[in-house]
Amino acid sequence: MPICQLRPWHGWGNEEKAAKRSTGMNEKIVPSRVVTRFAEGHGISIEDMGVAPLVVVSWGRGMTRSLAEAAGAKLCEKWMWHDKYKLYRGEVHGHPVSFGNIPVGAPGTVMVMEEMIACGAKVFIGFGIAGSLQPHAPIGTAIIPTSCISEEGTSRHYLDSVQEITASARLAELLEQSCRKESLVALKGLHWTTDAIYRETEEKVKTYARKGVLGVDMETSAMYALGIFRSVEVCNLLTVSDELWGDWHPPFEAKHLEAAKIAKERAERAILASLKEAAVFPNHSEVAPS
Repeated sequence: MPICQLRPWHGWGNEEKAAKRSTGMNEKIVPSRVVTRFAEGHGISIEDMGVAPLVVVSWGRGMTRSLAEAAGAKLCEKWMWHDKYKLYRGEVHGHPVSFGNIPVGAPGTVMVMEEMIACGAKVFIGFGIAGSLQPHAPIGTAIIPTSCISEEGTSRHYLDSVQEITASARLAELLEQSCRKESLVALKGLHWTTDAIYRETEEKVKTYARKGVLGVDMETSAMYALGIFRSVEVCNLLTVSDELWGDWHPPFEAKHLEAAKIAKERAERAILASLKEAAVFPNHSEVAPS
């Protein structure tokens, strides 16, 4: 099992390596061709689908809709996944931003992100939830995964077992600063991604907790691997949904509902506040409107 906790990946300067991996793989199904064929078949342009260079993705329909409404974004009815996964587009701080609902689990998440990249997406912020492995990350706090232990099956198709799986350091810093301004405790560090939510065993939880792992979800490591492979920036902000370090404490227990609600609201505001800087490349040029 690859455990990747090396230096942070900054997301840029890896284009040549990514291109070599991409051409060497000789992919039969190419995202750009899928997107182009959909557009041609529906008599629209790729731009008509509504994917901005900066995309905030989430797995909960309510979370996606709440962000979109706060930003005044409009539903993109020509998006290729419109019937199942809604996409909204608007402007935040003068920058075009899309807010997309995506499938739960690494394969579906990465599939839709691939298609968004083919439509012009360059920067992704993921907004979701995670189980906590640490007492100092209770319900009411958040996690910004900066490096990952991968137990999902998608990332290995993008990176080999010795390659580090890490977030965009720039986005992680932006999100941390925004969370601090919103009085949301957001811990940065090592994170575990698994395909099997009901196989988060007591032994694994204890082992990973001793290694300093903060939380667990089902998508993050695959998203970061895709980001490295395609040379796009990716970073997630995950509010703690349940506590795994002792007796399991889920968020629907009455005593935790208010803390979870407040954390979600603060995280939403933090993401919206971070979008102005997130829409600027590390070379300080803005993400051009698509």
